[in-house]
Amino acid sequence: MSNAQDWQETLHDLSRRRRHSHAMGGEERVAKHHGKGKLDARGRIDHLLDEGTFQEFGTLVGGEIAADGLVAGAGRIDGTPVMVGAEDFTTLAGSIGPGGNAKRNRLAELSLRDKIPSVMLLEGAGFRAAGGEHYGRTPTELIAQAQCSGKVPTISAVLGPSAGHGALVAPICDFSIMSH
Repeated sequence: MSNAQDWQETLHDLSRRRRHSHAMGGEERVAKHHGKGKLDARGRIDHLLDEGTFQEFGTLVGGEIAADGLVAGAGRIDGTPVMVGAEDFTTLAGSIGPGGNAKRNRLAELSLRDKIPSVMLLEGAGFRAAGGEHYGRTPTELIAQAQCSGKVPTISAVLGPSAGHGALVAPICDFSIMSH
């Protein structure tokens, strides 16, 4: 096999993984969520941010679990830079896995480092059962977010069921909005 063929296979796999991540929990789950009159995680981010400004990170985190249940990145609201994370309820009820936990931590770190607001869109089931595997269920990202207090604005919007560890984000934010 030539190097060109190797690269084509690698690029094809990368493209497949990106499509999988952007499909979130799949057509059926996304349609069910929309059927309840709700936006999905990517739709919420698109609605919140200035058009074309979202720069996602960690898209492929989670392997077969699309974005590991959390869409995260940077963008702009009315021209102001922000960090934003949105729990994806269509992917394992927006539960938190190791990759999503790391992305939550990174959002807070970047917000503090760059002195820009952080916005969390919450609708999730808390930490995901790890089948006996312990992957660091620590409040690391909550500590990072709390360290933003008084230094950068932190905002949360609870847009549906929010439980466990994920629900702890709202009370440590400077401003929280809740919707039914």
